[in-house]
Amino acid sequence: MLKSLNSLPISFKLMITTTLLLLFTVGLYGAMNVQNLGAAYDDSRRDQEELTLQAATQSARNVTTLLAFSARSFIAATAYGDIQNLLDTLTEDDPRLVYARVYDGDTPVATQGDPDKALANTQRFADARVETTKGVEVLTRDGELHMVRVEVPFEGAEGKVEIGRSIAEINEHNARIREATAKSRKAATINALFVGGMIILLGVVLNILQALRISRPIRELTDSVERIAHGDLGERAVVDSTDEIGVLGRNFNYMAERLGILIKETEERATYEKEMEVARIIQESLLPPNRLITRGDFQFAGFFKSASICGGDWWNFAEISDGRLLLLIGDVTGHGVSSAMITAAAKSCCDTLRHVTEGELTVTFLLEELNKTIYEAANRRFVMTFFATIIDPAERTLTFSNAGHNFPLLFRANPADGEPAIVPLITRGNRLGDVMDSRFLERTVPYGKDDVIVWYTDGITEGLGKTGDEYGEKRFRRSIRSALDRPADQILDKILGDAEAYFADFAHPEDDITLVVGRFTG
Repeated sequence: MLKSLNSLPISFKLMITTTLLLLFTVGLYGAMNVQNLGAAYDDSRRDQEELTLQAATQSARNVTTLLAFSARSFIAATAYGDIQNLLDTLTEDDPRLVYARVYDGDTPVATQGDPDKALANTQRFADARVETTKGVEVLTRDGELHMVRVEVPFEGAEGKVEIGRSIAEINEHNARIREATAKSRKAATINALFVGGMIILLGVVLNILQALRISRPIRELTDSVERIAHGDLGERAVVDSTDEIGVLGRNFNYMAERLGILIKETEERATYEKEMEVARIIQESLLPPNRLITRGDFQFAGFFKSASICGGDWWNFAEISDGRLLLLIGDVTGHGVSSAMITAAAKSCCDTLRHVTEGELTVTFLLEELNKTIYEAANRRFVMTFFATIIDPAERTLTFSNAGHNFPLLFRANPADGEPAIVPLITRGNRLGDVMDSRFLERTVPYGKDDVIVWYTDGITEGLGKTGDEYGEKRFRRSIRSALDRPADQILDKILGDAEAYFADFAHPEDDITLVVGRFTG
């Protein structure tokens, strides 16, 4: 039952609820009014009946008093016959007189009518509120008013007068009063029902109109919601009021407009993320694989982690002439698609130079030509730090040039006398893309068996820990030294594990992280 009611339209619910409330209110008020009006009619009827009865008893009392005054004079003169004549005359003049009896002392001296017959089977009217005078009784027979019995003693003499006067006509009078009261009550009830019915009818009509007026914009708003739910984002609700429904309609239109914008932004974001994912895949294809790589007596492994979908870091290697190995690492300012495009341009330029020169490259020539490419491509909006290294296994040397990049660290397994165990590969130069005609310096240092070299970007040393402090150069070097006796890939894993334990969120670093670890085993 409740489920069927819940499925009804809101207009029907409003009509049913308001109509039931109206019926209950008007019905209760009408019933109370009819009851109060009936009680008023009953009170009025009883008052009229009592007034009529009081008038009858007072009339009987007056007749008896007058008779007692006349009879006392006759008794004083012992003219009993005159008393009888007086009773006869009174009976002729007053047909309602049932009986009359005059006493001299306790002895009846004159009687008219049959008192015993008149008083037979009579009962005192106990509910009468008119017996305010002593010697007056209202008697009933068979539940109907019968007569008034009045006794009046003589003044200054012994004796009394007793009469019984019929009040049967009052029954007819009361019947007419009751009939009139019943008609009045019936008319009042019909009037109340008519007025109540008109009020209910008017209320139902107004209720229907109001329910339709309220439900129509709600129904239209519901239709608009359904059309939007089916993809019609241009749908708008018609707002023609300033009440709560109008406010709801305006808010709905605003929500629909914002929903359209949000869906458009979501589509654009999805397209952007898809493009970014493609860019990430392309960038990953520009990087060497994440595994241990061996070239002659040199083994190395690299790691790259972007701070966003695409990064500005890049590293690569290539075999060039005479068995030499070219290893490159760079860092574009910022990160994202723009930075990744610069790294792609750098990769393309390096590959082109390598093929054009047939591997007869120098690190300074490479940086100078790469600087021109980035300067023209980025128009100084982006710059790139870069470090180029040529490993010559025949000469067992490292030849390098730097364009504003972090100095790689060479850890000597067997340092010469007076030589430190950690040798930074220091050389200076402008960042790529800063100045068009930049020139770069070249240096060469030897390497030995079991020496370890580490190239890196500043994303790892400048990463923040849980306390807000940077990871720092000292922690970085200490982590490398603790694993120098391991292969290159295990050294890389040890460095990354220590960094991850220190960083506040290594999975989402603030800057791109690139790390390349090499070991000379020959």
